[in-house]
Amino acid sequence: MGGMTDGDIYAVASKVVTQAIKKVPIVLNAGVRGTNAELWGMGGNAPGWQARGFGAVAFVFKGPKASSLILGSEVAQQPHHPLEFPTLNIPTTLTYCMRIVPSAKHKLNVDFGVAQIAGQVLPTVNLQARHRFGAQVSYGF
Repeated sequence: MGGMTDGDIYAVASKVVTQAIKKVPIVLNAGVRGTNAELWGMGGNAPGWQARGFGAVAFVFKGPKASSLILGSEVAQQPHHPLEFPTLNIPTTLTYCMRIVPSAKHKLNVDFGVAQIAGQVLPTVNLQARHRFGAQVSYGF
């Protein structure tokens, strides 16, 4: 199926709660994504545009010196059936993540995460992507 494209349109609300439990700030976000992409385009196209909800929560802990440790989780609905595969059932994606910020001054981040994406989508089809690990290092200029 050459020439097919997919895309997303987002509306997001975010809030940082600074008067949280024991002075641990909490970052909250929730939104809706208009999409015709299956698994953000990695799984191809969905049959049509639809609204899918998502949300996340993260806890920000102060570390030694000027460092921070951020622990979070996200839930993101996916279109249930890829285009031309109406019997496949793609589940809601769950992620669990950790960000280490050695110093806000240097704009360096080290991220680790586990995503529960799509495993058993049919009784005889397992996409082997139910528990995927990822890591990255980023630096802002």
